[in-house]
Amino acid sequence: MQKVLLSVATAAALSLASFSAAAVTQQGAFISVNGGSSHYSVSHSNFDDNNDSAYGALVGYRWVVDRPFSIGVEAGYVYLGAQKASGRQTGDGYYLDYHDKFKGEAVLVGANGKWDLPHGWTITARAGLAHSRAKYDSTSTYVGCCGSQDFWFHNQSTDNGIYGGLGFGYDFNENFGITATYDHYALKAEDVIGDKRTVNIGVTGLSAEYRFW
Repeated sequence: MQKVLLSVATAAALSLASFSAAAVTQQGAFISVNGGSSHYSVSHSNFDDNNDSAYGALVGYRWVVDRPFSIGVEAGYVYLGAQKASGRQTGDGYYLDYHDKFKGEAVLVGANGKWDLPHGWTITARAGLAHSRAKYDSTSTYVGCCGSQDFWFHNQSTDNGIYGGLGFGYDFNENFGITATYDHYALKAEDVIGDKRTVNIGVTGLSAEYRFW
């Protein structure tokens, strides 16, 4: 019986040591780069291609509040890709070919948290303010009975919005980890196309983080 108890105690101690080694929560600066697929949803718009690529970078600092939890601050930039529309409108004796693009980017300032799980796994969360810039470009060619004519329109809008995200990742060591992420950006585009529009963008992707301890 004593041997059984000793074996159980030894196994428990080894498991606890393994947990501690895998989930050592550190504090310090970090830098991360991320990329993925973005999906646009813009109020009262009719774009036929709402998916694109997004990428960005962050710098920040985390403090240990209660191991295995840490919280921190972050700042960075994200390019959110674009939604596009193209096609041809026809009428009596004419047609109009058009190509439209609505794209967004943002400067980010926010807070983040990290939960170190056993065996190197991690859960992260982030939220903050996004100072965004939306750009709208439209080119079209009118062809009728009397010839053709090209048209071009460009406008942009800067506004403030919010962002938030969750991630599940793996730390290969105390300095480097990779996380699968989903981030949501709730932005605005005031008067970018002559009216007020809400812009919701979801980004699914990967983030690689390097930490300086």
